[in-house]
Amino acid sequence: MTIAEALKSVKYVADSNGKKTDVLVPLEVWEALLTSWKQLLDQLENEEDIAIFQEWLQQRAEGRVETISLDALEQELIGDGLV
Repeated sequence: MTIAEALKSVKYVADSNGKKTDVLVPLEVWEALLTSWKQLLDQLENEEDIAIFQEWLQQRAEGRVETISLDALEQELIGDGLV
Protein backbone atom coordinates (compact mmCIF):
# COMPACT_ATOMS: atom_id res chain seq x y z
CA MET A 1 0.00 0.00 0.00
CA THR A 2 1.37 3.39 -0.96
CA ILE A 3 0.99 6.51 1.13
CA ALA A 4 -1.30 7.97 -1.53
CA GLU A 5 -3.55 4.90 -1.26
CA ALA A 6 -3.53 5.13 2.53
CA LEU A 7 -4.51 8.79 2.46
CA LYS A 8 -7.56 7.98 0.34
CA SER A 9 -8.97 5.84 3.15
CA VAL A 10 -8.66 8.29 6.06
CA LYS A 11 -11.56 10.32 7.35
CA TYR A 12 -11.25 13.75 8.92
CA VAL A 13 -13.17 14.88 11.99
CA ALA A 14 -14.09 18.55 12.15
CA ASP A 15 -15.26 20.74 14.99
CA SER A 16 -18.41 22.88 14.85
CA ASN A 17 -16.46 25.58 12.96
CA GLY A 18 -15.41 23.15 10.25
CA LYS A 19 -11.77 23.06 11.43
CA LYS A 20 -10.19 19.62 11.08
CA THR A 21 -9.32 18.30 14.53
CA ASP A 22 -8.66 14.59 14.13
CA VAL A 23 -8.07 11.87 11.59
CA LEU A 24 -9.64 8.42 11.57
CA VAL A 25 -7.47 5.77 9.96
CA PRO A 26 -8.80 2.27 9.28
CA LEU A 27 -6.99 -0.28 11.43
CA GLU A 28 -5.77 -2.24 8.41
CA VAL A 29 -4.23 0.92 6.93
CA TRP A 30 -2.69 1.91 10.28
CA GLU A 31 -1.08 -1.52 10.70
CA ALA A 32 0.29 -1.38 7.14
CA LEU A 33 1.75 2.07 7.80
CA LEU A 34 3.34 0.91 11.06
CA THR A 35 4.91 -2.06 9.28
CA SER A 36 6.20 0.20 6.53
CA TRP A 37 7.66 2.68 9.03
CA LYS A 38 9.33 -0.12 11.01
CA GLN A 39 10.92 -1.48 7.84
CA LEU A 40 12.16 2.01 6.98
CA LEU A 41 13.63 2.49 10.44
CA ASP A 42 15.31 -0.92 10.30
CA GLN A 43 16.83 -0.05 6.91
CA LEU A 44 18.07 3.32 8.19
CA GLU A 45 19.59 1.66 11.25
CA ASN A 46 21.28 -0.95 9.06
CA GLU A 47 22.72 1.77 6.82
CA GLU A 48 23.94 3.69 9.87
CA ASP A 49 25.53 0.54 11.32
CA ILE A 50 27.25 -0.18 8.00
CA ALA A 51 28.58 3.39 7.82
CA ILE A 52 29.92 3.16 11.39
CA PHE A 53 31.59 -0.17 10.63
CA GLN A 54 33.11 1.14 7.39
CA GLU A 55 34.49 4.15 9.24
CA TRP A 56 35.98 1.84 11.88
CA LEU A 57 37.57 -0.34 9.18
CA GLN A 58 39.10 2.77 7.58
CA GLN A 59 40.47 3.96 10.91
CA ARG A 60 41.83 0.49 11.64
CA ALA A 61 43.55 0.38 8.26
CA GLU A 62 45.14 3.74 9.08
CA GLY A 63 46.25 2.49 12.51
CA ARG A 64 44.00 4.95 14.36
CA VAL A 65 41.95 2.35 16.28
CA GLU A 66 42.75 1.02 19.71
CA THR A 67 41.82 -2.63 20.15
CA ILE A 68 41.05 -4.49 23.36
CA SER A 69 40.97 -8.17 24.23
CA LEU A 70 37.76 -10.16 24.18
CA ASP A 71 38.01 -10.55 27.98
CA ALA A 72 38.29 -6.78 28.40
CA LEU A 73 35.30 -6.28 26.11
CA GLU A 74 33.28 -8.79 28.12
CA GLN A 75 34.14 -7.01 31.37
CA GLU A 76 33.19 -3.66 29.85
CA LEU A 77 29.84 -5.03 28.67
CA ILE A 78 29.19 -6.55 32.09
CA GLY A 79 30.12 -3.24 33.74
CA ASP A 80 27.68 -1.41 31.47
CA GLY A 81 24.93 -3.93 32.35
CA LEU A 82 24.66 -5.16 28.77
CA VAL A 83 25.59 -8.76 29.55
